[in-house]
Amino acid sequence: MNVLPQRSQGIQREGFLPSLNPSLWALSIAKFWEPLKKYFILFSLFALGCAGIRLDRPFRPGGDDWLMYGGDKSRVNRTGEEIAPPLEQLWEYNALAGIASSPLVRDSVMLVTTLHGEVQAVNVNNGKRLGYVVLESSIAGTPAWDGANVYVPIASGTESLVCLGLNKAERRWSVSIGSIESSPLVVGDHLYVTTLDGVLYALNKMDGEELWKFETAPKGRRKPIRSSPASDGEVIVFGSDDGTLYAVNLKDGSLRWKYETSASIFATPVIKGGRAFVGSQDGGFSCVDVATGSLMWKYETGSRIYGSASANNDLVFIGSADGTLHALLAESGTIAWTFRARSVINSAPLVAGTYLYVGSLDRTLYALSAASGEELWRLPFEGRIKVSPVLWGNTLLVTYEDKFVSAFRHSRD
Repeated sequence: MNVLPQRSQGIQREGFLPSLNPSLWALSIAKFWEPLKKYFILFSLFALGCAGIRLDRPFRPGGDDWLMYGGDKSRVNRTGEEIAPPLEQLWEYNALAGIASSPLVRDSVMLVTTLHGEVQAVNVNNGKRLGYVVLESSIAGTPAWDGANVYVPIASGTESLVCLGLNKAERRWSVSIGSIESSPLVVGDHLYVTTLDGVLYALNKMDGEELWKFETAPKGRRKPIRSSPASDGEVIVFGSDDGTLYAVNLKDGSLRWKYETSASIFATPVIKGGRAFVGSQDGGFSCVDVATGSLMWKYETGSRIYGSASANNDLVFIGSADGTLHALLAESGTIAWTFRARSVINSAPLVAGTYLYVGSLDRTLYALSAASGEELWRLPFEGRIKVSPVLWGNTLLVTYEDKFVSAFRHSRD
């Protein structure tokens, strides 16, 4: 059995604490700790790494760079690299606060964002912190990294989206357009982002100027958008809590089509081969023609779908709340195979060549054959896995509750 090295649990001393009802003691500690928690985290970050991010060098682009949620604008969660199990741990990084977003990687630099509003830069080779920036509020969505700029979505507060320049450690611009829990999309010179106010915005990535916006309904009737936008280069596709999958023209934001399901869509659509794949809270997984919005096929998982799908040339992979990973033929929706974890799968599997890496709330990372679904290897963790793994070169990055990222490479033993 492969088990991660255990972190120290500290020393427990009997009789050290006064006698008190456990629930009252926990409540007292919580009331004392909550107002001080962020300051403790900031102090710890200051003690452990450089305040501010200043990476004063050009970033060399690479084919294995992971620069936005899902890997690219299609959100397909697939990499051209391959890493074969078994894996061995290189390092473990403690972000000191909860992580809800995927790490981004370029030129040996990993960016991690936290629910306490920090953007942290880490050396992928050794797991050492390079610096950090603290923003106004929590970061729930994965940022987008473009050149030397990082576009960071903010979940609450007066700022909604912040552009950080990594070379000179500067805030280049920010906009206030409503709370964002999704992940920005970069296509060419433009930036696309959805908000909890039910609006899709197109912005100039250089200065944040609004180019156009698409409102799913009149104000007061709009539902939140938690689904991140995806694109094929012609249209922007996203889901909404109103149960509708929308497609708008990339250039002007006009509605191209909409496809209605019977429940909220939290997941980000995946675009592959002229088709959009997305799951909804009613357990339905739909394949829609990107050009027309026509339903090509629909598959019933029998359980809620929270996370996004992934795809290779032939198959599309989707996890559901009952712990089942479904592999379907992209052309027809026919079942190729299923795999059952012991708890919820609410993040997208990573397609890495012939392998599939998927995490679950059962605190396990599974390595499967993408072709057959055969379990090849598994690794237990100390926390639940809610974030999709990321592969950069020969290094697999796994995020797990509630504040850790570990790096792995193929084990030759």
